[in-house]
Amino acid sequence: MFRSTLLAITALITLIGTVSCSKAPTPSTDPTIAPPPTLSETPTTNPTLEALIDSALTDPYAYTKLAELCDEVGHRLTASPGMKRAIAWSEKSMRDAGFDSVWTEPVTVPHWTRGNEWARCTAPVEFDLAMTGLGLSDGTGPNGIEAEVMAVGSYEELDARAAEAMGKIVLFDMPWKGYGSVVKFRTGGASAAARHGALAALVRSAASVSLGTPHTGMMSYKDDAPRIPTAALSVEDAGRLRRLADKGLKPRVKLYMEAKNHGETTSYNVIGDIKGRELPEEIVLVSGHLDSWDVGTGAQDDGAGVVLALASARILLKQDLRPRRTVRVVHYTAEEYGAPGGKAYLEAHRSELDRHVLAIESDSGAFAPRGFTIDADSVVVAALAEATAPLARVAPAEWSVHKGGSGADIGAIVREGVIGVGHRVDTTHYFDVHHSRADTFEKIDPDYLARNVAAIAGLIYLVAESPARPGSSPAGQLSSGGHR
Repeated sequence: MFRSTLLAITALITLIGTVSCSKAPTPSTDPTIAPPPTLSETPTTNPTLEALIDSALTDPYAYTKLAELCDEVGHRLTASPGMKRAIAWSEKSMRDAGFDSVWTEPVTVPHWTRGNEWARCTAPVEFDLAMTGLGLSDGTGPNGIEAEVMAVGSYEELDARAAEAMGKIVLFDMPWKGYGSVVKFRTGGASAAARHGALAALVRSAASVSLGTPHTGMMSYKDDAPRIPTAALSVEDAGRLRRLADKGLKPRVKLYMEAKNHGETTSYNVIGDIKGRELPEEIVLVSGHLDSWDVGTGAQDDGAGVVLALASARILLKQDLRPRRTVRVVHYTAEEYGAPGGKAYLEAHRSELDRHVLAIESDSGAFAPRGFTIDADSVVVAALAEATAPLARVAPAEWSVHKGGSGADIGAIVREGVIGVGHRVDTTHYFDVHHSRADTFEKIDPDYLARNVAAIAGLIYLVAESPARPGSSPAGQLSSGGHR
């Protein structure tokens, strides 16, 4: 095993300098695409890899396709007409890009609709609230719900004041200390409040800033509590209600939601292969999730990831590079509903997991690239970190490849032993727009988008072209080359 691992590391690193150069890229005349990095950014020692990066940095394809997805397809709520358009768009895009085979696979998903919704503070002063119902919440009924607001900052405070919650609308208003510090109230707040007799639950948006815009997301009901409606408020409105409550002014809110759960239906993962020239049975998978919430057009979450996966595979064909292994693009459905698309992929491909060499997921937007996190043992992490060092030219001061998580959709196969890779970017402003009406195309920086294409395409090429697999896992051992 150790000897095989050393062979794999050697093969990956050697690949950087031993492959001859393919045709040079044609510079783009599109003014929205930045020129290649300056000479201060360290070039690779592999002419083919260097040409691939240069081509990705000057190609407007990803920017054009993301605009098309956001503007012409629109939001892609699971099981909605928009999602059906997106599935057709994905299939056509892969075929038009020259993929050898494209197909869909069925996935059982929840079917939820939002309907009309609004909220208003009715006392001690009247004002409209910026709200959005949370995904999978039930509605209020035709008469709505009006009640006094009880504001809390934690589950512990709710439990300590449980006797006060009966017949009220519980508001969870907590300080932002990162996504994880807030999202647990979005997913579980309704059931926690319902256990104490609350009529509805409101939650501060899981957002770093909101600028008056509420942020939606999935919630879930527990079997041991009544199902009550729940919605997110803008950071500003949640704070205002909390201050009124803290002063003893007993704010009241009228909440109206037509949200409805319709049971389960069928959606589809979209899959496309570029067949490997020598080891077509071995697969390097690159992915993003095609669904989005219905309040924006899902540019950063996860239109960017969908297009990055597509564009990074397509650029190989553009450069006349057909790697040894098959490159597979997967556009997953329903990630926002707990990743049933990823679980369905596992079940459909369980018998061939040993053929999956590595899986990449992009689901953090298209901000400035920062590298990759590797969900594998330390030997594999070290091998990939050294092999992908030349890709640091797309982010020379900030590049990092280290051990870490991979992604929600590929998590199902990673837990079965496939090496997982998470695409990482600067997420400083990701949660400013995440799951909100502000997640739209004009937030996309074309230079950052192109650099992310270059990073992912470079990783795909290095792993798919290497004579050996990048490490060992329960799914299979290293090979020093040749057919398995």
